[in-house]
Amino acid sequence: MKIILVKDNTAKNSAVCFAGHKLVVSGLALFVALPIVLGLATYWIASSIDRAVNPFVDPEYRLLVETRVAEQDQEMQKTREYVRQHLDVLGSRIGALQAQVSRINAVEMRIADASGIDLADFQFDDVPAVGGASLGRDVTEQVDIENAIVAIENELALRESEIAAVDFLLSRKNLLSKQTPTGWPVKGGWVSSSFGTRMHPITGRKDFHRGVDIPGKLGADVLAVADGVVTQSRNNASYGWLVEIDHGNGYTTLYSHNKKNTVKVGETVVKGQTIAKIGSTGLSTGPHVHFEVSKNNKRINPIRYLYKRS
Repeated sequence: MKIILVKDNTAKNSAVCFAGHKLVVSGLALFVALPIVLGLATYWIASSIDRAVNPFVDPEYRLLVETRVAEQDQEMQKTREYVRQHLDVLGSRIGALQAQVSRINAVEMRIADASGIDLADFQFDDVPAVGGASLGRDVTEQVDIENAIVAIENELALRESEIAAVDFLLSRKNLLSKQTPTGWPVKGGWVSSSFGTRMHPITGRKDFHRGVDIPGKLGADVLAVADGVVTQSRNNASYGWLVEIDHGNGYTTLYSHNKKNTVKVGETVVKGQTIAKIGSTGLSTGPHVHFEVSKNNKRINPIRYLYKRS
């Protein structure tokens, strides 16, 4: 068998002739080589596509990616730890704020008690009603929580100082009111002899009366007109049994002609406490209380304190 290939050329004609055995060898060679060439081409194309689709085929690239993933994981762990610590700090700050609010509430109750304010009017148990006109546009701002908490802490500290100052003033005012003589030294009574110049009922001479006389039932209670400390509890020729109380702030009061005293020197007394019993000791015409008020060692008219409210 022969295969003749004829080449048409203007210059000359040529022909290539294949004999039968050469044709068989060439076919076999082509049959063996073609699959190898196609296989190599297919592997190269598949490898290129696989590397593009799955970069981990490349060991170096895979190592680079794994390293980057590990670094990102470490960053995430650091971020989680930072957030956790930050939340702990915020929790502590919130606890401190709650403590401040508790102190303010305590002072608030004391102020309300001292001033007579009705806290129900302020509706502290309800969320305050607030509002305002809209800007008419969307406004988005990132809230700085830490700065907001610092601002609240500063505001609470300021308010706590202000409330504490008010509480101090009210407490001082309340203390002064308890230490200022007010009211009567007996339960019910009337003034039988006023403060000032008069004719003495026993001697008949012109005399300056340094207090007021308040008649009462023999043995009835003599009451302190303010808080204070007993500075005298003794018997005197003119006054009979007397009690003197120092109320502070320059005030002292004296109660005399008592049947007996029920307090001792150095004893602390409160307003309305029984300090003696009505009597008629000393220069006296009958059961009564001789009541004196002094301010900075100067005797003043007790009438203004008898009718003064606490």
